[in-house]
Amino acid sequence: MSRGPAARLATGLAMVAAIWGVALPALLRCRGVARHVARMEERGVNPAAMYYTELERLPLRPAWLDRHVTLWP
Repeated sequence: MSRGPAARLATGLAMVAAIWGVALPALLRCRGVARHVARMEERGVNPAAMYYTELERLPLRPAWLDRHVTLWP
């Protein structure tokens, strides 16, 4: 079935709108993501406007990782 460029553009825009407006807000309500966002906000990092320049405020890696992963010397 061949569609014209306008139909493909409309379909693509509808998919982006569905992901942006429905899927991503639903993902924010998931327990793990909501917990991560709350932890970032407690540390003063706005997760909606997080840039790489703000990453020094977060730990390089979680402490539990050091207990479970052995790095080569």
